[in-house]
Amino acid sequence: MTRIGILGASSQSGSSVALFLRKFPEIEVTCFIRSSYSKVFFELTGIPYRLIDTNDEVVLRQNLGEMDVILHFSYPAGQLHEILSRSKAGIGKVFKALKPGSLYFYMSSIMAYGMPDTEKWVRHYRLPRTSYAYIKRSIEKYTFRLGRKTGVKVYNFRLGQVHGFLQSVNGSFRKNLSDNNIALVDGHADDAANIIFIHPLCEAIVQCIQGRHRPGLYTLVANPQWTLKELYEYYLHYYGLSSHIEYLPGDDKKKGQGFIQRCLNLAKPYRSLLETYVLMRVPALAVRLKGSFRRGERSLGRNSVINGMDYVDYNLLGTPSIPSIPGLTVSPAQILQIEKEMEAFYDSLISAKYK
Repeated sequence: MTRIGILGASSQSGSSVALFLRKFPEIEVTCFIRSSYSKVFFELTGIPYRLIDTNDEVVLRQNLGEMDVILHFSYPAGQLHEILSRSKAGIGKVFKALKPGSLYFYMSSIMAYGMPDTEKWVRHYRLPRTSYAYIKRSIEKYTFRLGRKTGVKVYNFRLGQVHGFLQSVNGSFRKNLSDNNIALVDGHADDAANIIFIHPLCEAIVQCIQGRHRPGLYTLVANPQWTLKELYEYYLHYYGLSSHIEYLPGDDKKKGQGFIQRCLNLAKPYRSLLETYVLMRVPALAVRLKGSFRRGERSLGRNSVINGMDYVDYNLLGTPSIPSIPGLTVSPAQILQIEKEMEAFYDSLISAKYK
């Protein structure tokens, strides 16, 4: 029996992993939480949990020291300049409590590649463009150093966007596709999406425990990757929706707009200023601009409808450069079946609780 402890178990991903791991044989999960508010979920699902003070090294040694594996989902709150030092301090205490030969998984994000917030294509930036990426990379290096020092096997997982019936992103997809008869998606239908569901994430963890992958840094996305079309058809099927999906890359959308329209889009944030200080003083210009805009809209026909729509979701596209773990369950049909079964099981627990 492999004993797995989960730190940050009250997070969406941490609690979902704890729930799904019960499907795997020879696994015993204990969730460590800091607040009694979180215990409702674990009592409902029958998952063992312990309330602990993660700042107390003696308590950590007593609880974590008996574990074979630690999954670390925590990310401290606080001012930006405090997060890195707080993270390292907390992780340092965790490693002091672990026994040599145990496994430690730090759950990071694919955004650690360092892309700017506005970038939709995943690629490695030598100098990270966000504070988040800088912090996450520093923590990854720190965990590897501690692992070498203490004899703990360290895995750093850069998770793609995490999907699953308990994840908020599922609700976002459902709402956006329900609210729009036509859903506009930024990208081509066959673009590779960077997503991972809870079940294959658990499979990756178990494979590493079994020694099938060496300690190191991995990207956790579906392998082979889902296309945008597969992702959106999955949600249409899962929730029984009939929205029509239009795939249009942002650059193509901009090209489809006339010069006047593009200028007006650029001017939108400053509309009030322009109306107050320019157009009120030159009324003839205001009339001409409105006329040009209306003619442009009529001439665009169907494209005018598309160009006037907002994109329904943000998706990170492309193939990551750091290897992912192969051999996981990633077929959309299989994932849908697993998710439906687990959601039904979860709903049955709730129904039984409140009968």
